[in-house]
Amino acid sequence: MNRSKRRMAADLLKVGLNRVRFDPEQLDRVDEAVTRDDLRRLIHSGAIWAEPSKGTSRGRMNMLKAKKRLRGRGAGSKKGRKTARMPRKDRWVTQVRVLRGYLKLLKNRGELPPDQLKLLYKKVKGGEIKSMRRMRETIAESRSR
Repeated sequence: MNRSKRRMAADLLKVGLNRVRFDPEQLDRVDEAVTRDDLRRLIHSGAIWAEPSKGTSRGRMNMLKAKKRLRGRGAGSKKGRKTARMPRKDRWVTQVRVLRGYLKLLKNRGELPPDQLKLLYKKVKGGEIKSMRRMRETIAESRSR
């Protein structure tokens, strides 16, 4: 196999010399090719192709990272109260956002009349409704009346 053909093929395929492959059954056609156009035709017909590039697997690295992330999370490693890790206010804000989001969804669907929506919104703000379960119960009660 001629080095110049490999070089031209690499140039046409825009890859390195080592990634260029020739079909062993069509080597005579590759030998006859002289011009870049000939090589282009062979590439198009599948007699010459580029091997896919090989990357470095991150699988082992990702497993190691996952292990490290889990390490030191047990009860014995925790210092301070649970509210030190997740302050009461942060928990409250998350909870209220979820409940208000649900109210907004019901409003957009048209499942709640405006007066009932206002009442529920205030109950969420006042802390009477603290969970989705309580919210659904309250809505069910108001509908049954």
